[in-house]
Amino acid sequence: MSIVIRKASQADRTSIQRLLLEAGLHAQGVDQAVDRFLLIEQEEEGGHKTAIGTIGLEIVAGKYGLMRSLVIKNGPGTAQLGAELLRLFVAYVETMEIEQLYLLTQSTTVPLFIHIGFSTIERERVPHAVAQSPHFLAYSQQDVVCLVKNYTSTSYPQHHVDSVNK
Repeated sequence: MSIVIRKASQADRTSIQRLLLEAGLHAQGVDQAVDRFLLIEQEEEGGHKTAIGTIGLEIVAGKYGLMRSLVIKNGPGTAQLGAELLRLFVAYVETMEIEQLYLLTQSTTVPLFIHIGFSTIERERVPHAVAQSPHFLAYSQQDVVCLVKNYTSTSYPQHHVDSVNK
C-alpha cells in the first residue's frame, strides 16, 4: 500500500465531491476549481486507488485565494498526512500570483493555521469579492473563524519595481 499526493484533474471531480459531501461540507464550485485541488490517494494491492483526502484553492478577483475544504479520512497516520498535505498546499499557493489567502475553519484548528502564518480576521474586513464568493457564502450562517495569510511575491518581474532597461 502506498500514498500519493498529487494535483487533481477533471477526472477526479467526482472523488473530490464525494470526499467533501461525506465530511458534511458543500461541493459547490469544485467543477470550476478542480484543477487547483490537491488529492491524496491510497493505492491498494492490485493497483486500485482510493481518494482519501483533498484540499483546494479558489481564485477570487484574480488576486485573492480561498482555501477550499481540507478533508482527510480518518485512519493510520491521518495527522501526518494532513500536515504534509497542508505543507504542499501552502507551497503550491506560493507559486500562484495572489496577495492573500483566506480560509474559514472551526475554532479547534485555529492554532494550527496560526502556526503556519495565518492571522485571524473579522469577516467584515474580508474583501467584498471574497465575502461574496459561493464558498464563503455557504458558511455565512455557521460559527467559523476567518483567517488570512499575506503573500509577498518573490517572482520577477515585480510590477511595482521600475525596470532597469527603460
